[in-house]
Amino acid sequence: MIQFFMDKPYLGELNYADPLYEILFSQVCPDVKYPIFHVNRMSSRRVYKYTEEKTRIAIIGKFFKLDDPKQDRVLRIKGEFENLEKIRGYGFDTFPNYVVRPIGKEEKIGLALTEEFIHGKNLDYYLKRAVYEGDGLSLKKKLSKLASFLYALHAKTETENNVHLDSVCAYFQKVLNRLCKQTVVSDSERKAYLILMDKWLKKTVFQKAKIVIVHGDATPTNFIFTAKGDVVAIDLERMKNHDMAFDVGMVCGELKHAFMWRTGNPYKAEPFIRHFLKRYSDHFYDQKKAFREITFRNPFYMALTELRIARNDYLDWNYRKRLAYEAMECLRWGLKLR
Repeated sequence: MIQFFMDKPYLGELNYADPLYEILFSQVCPDVKYPIFHVNRMSSRRVYKYTEEKTRIAIIGKFFKLDDPKQDRVLRIKGEFENLEKIRGYGFDTFPNYVVRPIGKEEKIGLALTEEFIHGKNLDYYLKRAVYEGDGLSLKKKLSKLASFLYALHAKTETENNVHLDSVCAYFQKVLNRLCKQTVVSDSERKAYLILMDKWLKKTVFQKAKIVIVHGDATPTNFIFTAKGDVVAIDLERMKNHDMAFDVGMVCGELKHAFMWRTGNPYKAEPFIRHFLKRYSDHFYDQKKAFREITFRNPFYMALTELRIARNDYLDWNYRKRLAYEAMECLRWGLKLR
């Protein structure tokens, strides 16, 4: 089997009778006679890679269940095509800060999106190198590039309107309710989290935060770094209007999780978290003010990210409990900042 088919589970060739075959033929390689598309499963979330045998052009296809009872999830998945087009309209259709190009969709067969496949390494690759090979320098370089990307996204889409804190509150409660249902947190712990949340959202720095467009799912696997050093964002189905610190805090929370999960020591992430916050703040005219305001809000969104990760049942039970504990400590500690 050809090597480039080996990166993900190989499912075989796309059948000529499959309605997707004609879609890919017309959208991707109309000049190829009798194209052959090899199929790889990319994830459990109905995401597949289609590689044309002759040209080696690769396309990602994302699907939704036509009978999915969770219509909010369906709408989110179906909305990614428009999200990608919208952000690319802000100038993210050229490198070095780039958002993956959408190609098409066909909702009647449950195809939410086809998009170009980008070759490169995601942030998680560099996290693993930092943890297992001691290559912290490469990780810091990629975090600097990611900080530049996110700053550009936030700066280009900033508005004069303040963030709607009701939506922040609703999402925080939604995550907590899920954790409570999973018994990762108790009902008494849930109430303690909500008390802390109220204290956070009453802070002036939250009340005055401006609305920007955020990626909304700034996890290590959603940013690709090409061989030329470009940053490519993928998976924008959760894109929304929010506080810029939402993306920043999610990156920081993911960094803490990555090191704590793999080493058992959450403090090993601290040099990288501080580096990322500093590089992000360096883009502002008043760097010290930006760093101060971002770091004031960051613990709240870091804690929210840790709680969000703790919902994943593929993680060890005790580790999920620890994530929830770290989130509580982060909320308590952050309130002491002045």
